[in-house]
Amino acid sequence: MSKMLQFTDIAVGQAASFETLIAEEAVASFAKLSGDENPLHVDESYAVTTQFGKRVVHGMYLGALVSRLVGMELPGTKALLVRESLTFKGPAFINDTIEVRGEVTRKSEALQLVTLSITITRQGEVLAEGEVLATVLP
Repeated sequence: MSKMLQFTDIAVGQAASFETLIAEEAVASFAKLSGDENPLHVDESYAVTTQFGKRVVHGMYLGALVSRLVGMELPGTKALLVRESLTFKGPAFINDTIEVRGEVTRKSEALQLVTLSITITRQGEVLAEGEVLATVLP
């Protein structure tokens, strides 16, 4: 379900989140779409030889899920993502169920900008955290 919030509807401390299962098909599609077919992401026989022991989901796939949060939940369908910054703390894997959460930390009335802190977790383990800046269109 998408939300169409106005700038005035958004408050510091407001949060939104969703959970999603990272499916094999999504990772394969992302590799094809992005052109990032690094064997760590797409070749199981290679990935098992790494310290991860299996294929790692693209970090930017997680970044795309942040775009989903911003564009569909908070601020919602009137949002335009201006900046996204993520620090990756641990790998996500195929068939993981992850939670993507954003919380409004600042609002600029003059610029109609909203800053959200972002956390991506798997069963409480932080996989990535960061911040996004979004404008809310009239």
